[in-house]
Amino acid sequence: MPAMCKNSLPLYANLLEADYTQVPALSLDELRNFTYSTIEKWEEGNCLSAADLTAALEFIKYNIPLAGIKYRDNQAIPICYFSKVIPKSAEVLQSLLQIEGIKSYQMPILQKPDGSLDLELDDRHKILIVTIPLYNHLNSFKNFLQFMQPKKLTILAGGNVFYLKPSLKLNFGSCIFPENIKDIIWLINKINPSASEEKV
Repeated sequence: MPAMCKNSLPLYANLLEADYTQVPALSLDELRNFTYSTIEKWEEGNCLSAADLTAALEFIKYNIPLAGIKYRDNQAIPICYFSKVIPKSAEVLQSLLQIEGIKSYQMPILQKPDGSLDLELDDRHKILIVTIPLYNHLNSFKNFLQFMQPKKLTILAGGNVFYLKPSLKLNFGSCIFPENIKDIIWLINKINPSASEEKV
């Protein structure tokens, strides 16, 4: 069982060893409320332990296929990060988008031995989301933006480094920085209106 901090919330602590098959599946509204509540606690800082967040994400991911979500658009949005390890922020983002009926996928961007970036992009993409949890990813992010410059894309960026040092955003004027993670939904619907129109 993962270690829990002293301030771990009972709700999440109980999820760590729960047998989800013995718990009634959440409705879409219940799942949405739980997801947003978890995100709010996570963004407040010092409210959720790493174990709490892990338990919440596993519970959300278990319930997503059971909630009858109708996806709005066939074009999935890449959630990019510069690591072989999937950051929690990417998992949170993907869960949030799924809850709101927006398809996405995780896309690690790694540097090849020759210095180029290993990534595959579809020319149909209109939006990319980039999460930067660590300062040592900033140089890779700069290289990535240079590579992306000729492409007509909107890049939504965020992550711990920009929360801790907001002035860093000034170095990346070509990106849009949502005020908080929940604003990403509003921005996606504004940039790509078709995403807000349900498709059968």
